[in-house]
Amino acid sequence: MDQLLRDLVLVFVLAGTVLLLFHRLRLPSVVGLLLAGVLIGPHGLAVLDDSRQIDRLAELGVLLLMFSIGLDFTPDRLGELARALRLGAAQMLICIVVTALVAAPLVGWARAIFLGMLVAHTSSTLMLKVFLDRGESASMNVRLGLGISIIQDLSVVPMLLAIPVIAGAGATAGGFGLAIVKASAAVGLAVAVGRWVLPWILEYAVRSRDLLLVLVIVVCLGMAWTTTLVGLSAALGAFLAGIAIAASIYGHQTLAEVVPFRDVMVSLFFISIGMLVDMAGMAQHLGLAILVAACVITLKFMSGFVPVLASGYPVGTATAVGLGIAQIGEFAFVLGHAGREAQVLQTELFQPFVLVAILTMLVSPFLIALGPHLGRALERVSALRRLTGRALAHDPEESRENHVIIAGLGLNGRTLLRAMRSLAMPHVALDLDPTAVREAREAGESVVYGDCSRSEVLRRVAVETARVFVVAISDPRATRQAVRAARQANPAVHIIVRTKYAAEIEPLRNLGATEVISEEFETALEILARALHVYILPRSRIEETVDRFRGNAYQAFRGPSPIPAGDAILGALLPTLQLETFALPPGSPAAGVSLRDVDLRAKTGATVLAVRRQDRMHTVPPASFQLAAGDVVILAGTTRQIIAAARLLEPDTGGGSEGSS
Repeated sequence: MDQLLRDLVLVFVLAGTVLLLFHRLRLPSVVGLLLAGVLIGPHGLAVLDDSRQIDRLAELGVLLLMFSIGLDFTPDRLGELARALRLGAAQMLICIVVTALVAAPLVGWARAIFLGMLVAHTSSTLMLKVFLDRGESASMNVRLGLGISIIQDLSVVPMLLAIPVIAGAGATAGGFGLAIVKASAAVGLAVAVGRWVLPWILEYAVRSRDLLLVLVIVVCLGMAWTTTLVGLSAALGAFLAGIAIAASIYGHQTLAEVVPFRDVMVSLFFISIGMLVDMAGMAQHLGLAILVAACVITLKFMSGFVPVLASGYPVGTATAVGLGIAQIGEFAFVLGHAGREAQVLQTELFQPFVLVAILTMLVSPFLIALGPHLGRALERVSALRRLTGRALAHDPEESRENHVIIAGLGLNGRTLLRAMRSLAMPHVALDLDPTAVREAREAGESVVYGDCSRSEVLRRVAVETARVFVVAISDPRATRQAVRAARQANPAVHIIVRTKYAAEIEPLRNLGATEVISEEFETALEILARALHVYILPRSRIEETVDRFRGNAYQAFRGPSPIPAGDAILGALLPTLQLETFALPPGSPAAGVSLRDVDLRAKTGATVLAVRRQDRMHTVPPASFQLAAGDVVILAGTTRQIIAAARLLEPDTGGGSEGSS
């Protein structure tokens, strides 16, 4: 036990040091864990005397990883799966077939196919992190890349089933069919247990966090053990355990409980993989490894580029997706580990594979950064331009002027599109999602397939004669390019831009946007308005406050601005005085009552300065003045006094106040 604790402390101290360095250098953490394993292992500093106990813990990490995938196998994800199936299947098929054809003369068909399965996988974590750092987490590039990665993640299960067949154990159609039958029966059993047995048990377990965690571990390891008894993979059993719990209503909470423990164990798994690598021996073949890594990157790029381009997306999007998946991912190590145990992948092949995978991960952030530049270069290729131009060839040619152009068919774009149609206002929409464009056209909408950041596409929708251009897409880079292109084409067009972050407001205004609506800033203003409403402030006062903050948005981002001298003097003389209007609602206890009997000043401290009734203003009304429903009362006092007066004037039913100006 002392030896295990010592080994774990040394492993995590060194791994933490390496991860800190990689975080500073903005490099993938998976690569850091692999390199930490290289340093710790027998071919590095030989820190561990016996790595077998670490290997056992690492295998537990694999089980928890597969378990968490099963937990995430929800109906929502199945919806994403249906849409991404074509792209993901094409991407994996290209990788497997090309790798097998190239490697078969060297290692044989069985191992060549298995190598293709390893190459097909992508690090979705790394891809998402890089795009997130670039502010493109919600762009079409990320949605397509993650869709492909979903197919890759789920393909791990049939690939694990295929490993014994590839290894020669039951390498017949009957043997493989029997494995499929066993797996299907296990899936059915897992779903049945998850629907009818586990909910009853979990209902009691969720009352205690500790009990829930223990039950989760029992289900995960128990299912893994059961599948090994029938000749299936333990990782498959863990995956089925995740499916069983995901079928209940407690799947999301279970995933939240498992993730921290899983991440620690998975870290040990990657460290244990690195411990197998002899970097000194591999350094002799570093040149060959770099060449192989370059070939793998090229293959991975083409496996994403070609299917995306063939599906009707533009060259820039296909380029970004291809470069986003052009690295070998984490699940390739899971498969490689299983293949090494089944003797499909010997150490002399496994070590070069790990080195090539590390190289592809290291260069991936730089490749993604090159995406826009490479996309523009490829767009100049006439053959590719003609291929993508076919989608635009069916766009309706209409004479447009004084119309609204809507870029993006997300929630905002679709809502605006319906509003324009209901008002019979001339409009046209743009989007890069072929499916969304086709569905909108089938619904009778005026929609054009195209990239709103491209000036030639904007010319197709007559931006030169448009009155309003609304940019409601989620890609910050494309948004900026669209604003610039539209402003250059039409200096008079009114450009309204939706952006996620408040920091984008000023750069977009500098590029030519007329109005910039920040989701982040507008959410803050809505929270402010609702908080003020709790205090029954008059609506006019709330709207004035919100408008003041909205109008001073740029000054707020730049820091405090100087107060004009006149305002400073007035503020010093009347530091707490507020003027507010209040519309007397029907049912108010003050309706039909004189100001003397209402006695606001004595009861609240607020003073009635004037009353507006229809078109007539009664300035400093006498005490005998009788209030009526619909009167607009102008009050003076502190905020607290005005709130008290508003409550007094409200109907007894507690209805909201209405202010006017």
